[in-house]
Amino acid sequence: MLVTAPPGASRLELAYVALTQGRLVEAASGYKEILKFNPEERDALLGLAYVSHQEGRDEEARDYYKRVLRQEPGNPTARAGLLIQNLSNDAEDVSAGSREVAEQHPGSAAAQSVLGHSLVRQARLADAQMAFQRAHVLEPGVALHAFNLAVALDRLKNHVVARTYYERALSLSKLGGGEQVSGLPHTVVQQRIDELRQATTSNPPAAK
Repeated sequence: MLVTAPPGASRLELAYVALTQGRLVEAASGYKEILKFNPEERDALLGLAYVSHQEGRDEEARDYYKRVLRQEPGNPTARAGLLIQNLSNDAEDVSAGSREVAEQHPGSAAAQSVLGHSLVRQARLADAQMAFQRAHVLEPGVALHAFNLAVALDRLKNHVVARTYYERALSLSKLGGGEQVSGLPHTVVQQRIDELRQATTSNPPAAK
């Protein structure tokens, strides 16, 4: 379900609504206007970091995350955001950092998600699946958490359950504003759902 702005919404609320509806240019403009009056507004900085990352400006995203961390060193979203961008770098450092953030912030879906990605890089798929499961439980309305969980289950050959989460991820993405908002490739996900459905039809589970 799309988020809508309440009557008399603040600039921050309006920018967030634009963000959730995939209107990234409008969201970024709103957040930048907010920073003119309050350069350290945390939610505006995080919003701009997200937009920058979505549009491929990773260095800019890192700068925004670092500004958040200068005022709030333990912010789990900013720490996780920096770690997820560094996954292609030193795997050992990222692994240690992701474990630390997840342990310090067990209630942060972002922290659990980045831990899951780090564990995938280590080929620890069962542990990664558990981390993605925690992220999905913490934020059940986020399509990418359901998708990450589906991929982990798929790689673990738990295809029936994986298909369920692929379908959930696709549904959440459509309800939440589509690909631009969720970052979920609908065509790719639908293709995998169809493949798993066909495999189940061709090879039904043996009767016990």
